[in-house]
Amino acid sequence: MEEKKIYAAAVYLRLSKEDGDVCGKGGREESNSITNQKRLIHDFLKDREDIRVYKEYVDDGYTGSDFRRPSFQKMIKDVEAGKVNLIIVKDLSRFGREYIEAGRYLQKVFPESGVRFIAVTDHYDSLTADQTQKNIVIPVKNFVNDAYSADLSVKIRSHLDSKRQNGEYTGAYVSYGFIKDSRNHNRLTVDPVAGENVQLIFRWKMEGISNGQIAEKLNALGIPAPAEYKRSLGIRYRSGFQKNLYSRWSPAAVGRILANPLCKGLVVQGKWERINHKIKKMAARPEGEQSRFLQESLAIIGEKRFAILQELLKRDTRTIPGKKGGSLFGGILFCPDCGRQMIRRKTVCKGKETIFYICRTYNVEKSCTRHSIREKELIFLIKEAVRAQIRTMAEAEEICNMADKAMEKIRLVPPVDNRLWELEQELLENKAMDAGLYRDWMEGILSEKEYREMKDFFTGRCKELKGQIQERKDRAGKAVERAEEAKRQLERMKSLESWLGEEKEIRRSLICFLIDKIWVYEGKRVEVSFLYKV
Repeated sequence: MEEKKIYAAAVYLRLSKEDGDVCGKGGREESNSITNQKRLIHDFLKDREDIRVYKEYVDDGYTGSDFRRPSFQKMIKDVEAGKVNLIIVKDLSRFGREYIEAGRYLQKVFPESGVRFIAVTDHYDSLTADQTQKNIVIPVKNFVNDAYSADLSVKIRSHLDSKRQNGEYTGAYVSYGFIKDSRNHNRLTVDPVAGENVQLIFRWKMEGISNGQIAEKLNALGIPAPAEYKRSLGIRYRSGFQKNLYSRWSPAAVGRILANPLCKGLVVQGKWERINHKIKKMAARPEGEQSRFLQESLAIIGEKRFAILQELLKRDTRTIPGKKGGSLFGGILFCPDCGRQMIRRKTVCKGKETIFYICRTYNVEKSCTRHSIREKELIFLIKEAVRAQIRTMAEAEEICNMADKAMEKIRLVPPVDNRLWELEQELLENKAMDAGLYRDWMEGILSEKEYREMKDFFTGRCKELKGQIQERKDRAGKAVERAEEAKRQLERMKSLESWLGEEKEIRRSLICFLIDKIWVYEGKRVEVSFLYKV
């Protein structure tokens, strides 16, 4: 009598967070839980004397569209080592949802290795299955599972895009300085502790301190780095930027905070997306397809200050050797002839120190002229330029008052745009003509060809008119915005009047706030380009 073969079985269980197979309310999710998969398989094996369970392999939270799952790979290694000759799953979708790879295992790898495969609820057993089941039924079911995964991926992307367009935050983690609202996890709020540190970082940067020196100061003060701070809050945070077990502040971490638009209240989402549901590799999305919305309550740094700093980051603002801060005019002083930034130099003669600025091109290549100026002389000239700007502000006081009155009139009595009215009337007429075309066609007044030609004409004309109307409305709105912004700029400049009497020394942060560029000509003539124009 032939001895009955005993199979060493691998019970494979998988639960995916991505395809909706999570425990919760509803039949499908509950039936696919790890516990229920295990119970169903063991119930199936109760009366199977020819099957002995070698080991259970569990991939909890792994997608079925990728076979690089840790427990699955361990199971395959045990198969290759001859420890397992039967794999049993609840159904084919638990095994995997990738049509090509699932077919390769079921139709090639397992048969070649002499491995039996059972999918309980699909009523499939490779030992007893006929050719129709093996070559038609199972491939079709694998294809359906693959299609389900693809369809679900599209729906999830669409759902996330919809939430982003509605101003909801969908990210797993939040940038340093912000936290998720405890009452609504799809909304962000400023972290009171980390938010103060972000303000500190921006203030130090405006003072000319380098990213490396800022990182050193933060570490010296014992302020936890972003990853450590998140973990201290109980957040299970993992970052691709962290290299050591305990993270410290680094120049790169400081740079990421300084360049983060969320600091000015601009929430940017959907910058990256997976190529498809089978590939984890991410691809950058065009800026026009990204979600961008402004949440003013998140603005740790004012928009104007943020913009000034981004411009300074593009320039050479290297620090002075042996000093904590940077050059007073670093990244702001330029040669008008070659266009390059000027560099700071120091000379010591008979114990007396002299600091001056000189054209970089002349200093290195001698192919330009000196354009040199002493720092003390430059500070005096800049103060005079600021005084002149403020005097212009005083003269503009009357203009401000007139602007106030004009703005009130604009708000109370909207300007009459005759052309806008004409365009709106023409749009109404074209819409009426378009609406009557179908009736004329049905009554036989128009042929089908005439109907379609006229329909295309009026539809195109209506679209064109709508564009012209919207453009004129936008133009009028922008005019009001420009007038209000000009008024705000005048008020900001006027508020600096007290600075002349109180400030003994000019600060770099003030220079960065007021001035875009300074051009130094030969003969110590200086031209200042202010950020706030009068």
